[in-house]
Amino acid sequence: MKEGKDIDKLFKDGLETPDLPFNDLDWDNLEERLHPSPKRRIIPLFWYAAVAGIAAMLLIVFLLVKPSDKIEAIAGAKTDKGNQNNIKKSSDNIVKPTEIPVKPTDQGVNSDPNPLSINKRSIGVVQKQDNKNIFAPEVENGQKTDEILANNGNMLAGIPFKPVLNSKINEVQFKEEHLSTSVETGRPDRVKTPVLKQKSRFALSILAAPDLTSVQKSGQSSLSGSFGVEATYAVTKRISITTGAAYAKKIYNSDFSLYKPNTNYVFNVAPSNIHANCDVIDIPLNVNYKVFNGRRNSISVSTGLSSYLMLKEQYTYSYDGAAYKGPKDYTVRNQNQHYLGIANVGLEFQHKINNNLSISAKPFMKIPLTDIGYGNAKLSSTGVAISVNMNLFKKN
Repeated sequence: MKEGKDIDKLFKDGLETPDLPFNDLDWDNLEERLHPSPKRRIIPLFWYAAVAGIAAMLLIVFLLVKPSDKIEAIAGAKTDKGNQNNIKKSSDNIVKPTEIPVKPTDQGVNSDPNPLSINKRSIGVVQKQDNKNIFAPEVENGQKTDEILANNGNMLAGIPFKPVLNSKINEVQFKEEHLSTSVETGRPDRVKTPVLKQKSRFALSILAAPDLTSVQKSGQSSLSGSFGVEATYAVTKRISITTGAAYAKKIYNSDFSLYKPNTNYVFNVAPSNIHANCDVIDIPLNVNYKVFNGRRNSISVSTGLSSYLMLKEQYTYSYDGAAYKGPKDYTVRNQNQHYLGIANVGLEFQHKINNNLSISAKPFMKIPLTDIGYGNAKLSSTGVAISVNMNLFKKN
């Protein structure tokens, strides 16, 4: 135990007062690892060689191109110098003529605006070619110079003007310009007016119209209906006319007191009720006015008259009690036609599917203006007509 305590003390003393040698190199190595200095990038030797080669090639090209430019410049300078020498030589060949103080006889010649006339200030210089004075006056028939000058009206600064034009000396060069023009021949094209699509004025409708039919004051209504075809013609944008034909079933019940046939037959026992089933051709003639016209939807009101052509009328009589007391039914065929005897009133809601097709719903009412059928009943109908409309004869 004592030995063990000594070992513990030894470790304790060693940890409290450690004897570690200090080395500066170790601290420098640690500092370098913590903060490494950036390494310089060494450019390879072949890059230096490449740059030197490129510089040498540029220098050679510069030396090869530069002398040619100098040669061209020297050649141009020589050409200019030669032109100056030629001009100087030509100026040496100019001879100043002897001025003759003679007044011009015509002052208008010197003020001639002709661009070919020579200016007064520039006259006095006569150019020789082949030792000949081109402006010198010619002596004709031994005349003196004074006489020639007096008779010559074309005087330029006191010098008789008889030039011998030399195209080589007085040569004016113009730059040729090739101008081309093309002229179209023939009649010009007519300007076409823009073509606008017009709406069709005609529309064909296929309709089905369920309704409730009744005799006035009877208080009883029966379900009836019709289906047919109508054609509409648009007079203006808002006004149109509609006509057509529909096959209709007119079914109604009424009290016998409202049944007033044109007959001499007398019932032994009066029926209590009448049931009618009539086949009718309905021919309307309506005028429509469009009160609202939107892009897709429109609303129209219509009014007009209808004609009823009675095809078949079948009447069934009902009696009070079970025993048979009289005729049970009666049929009439093609005997009653009522022209323009019914008034039509309606309100149509139309929805356009596309430019050629639309659908509509039309609540309507048919009011009798006269007695209808064999029984002379005041027959009225109220219903809704559903139709599909198609535009016809569309113009462009």
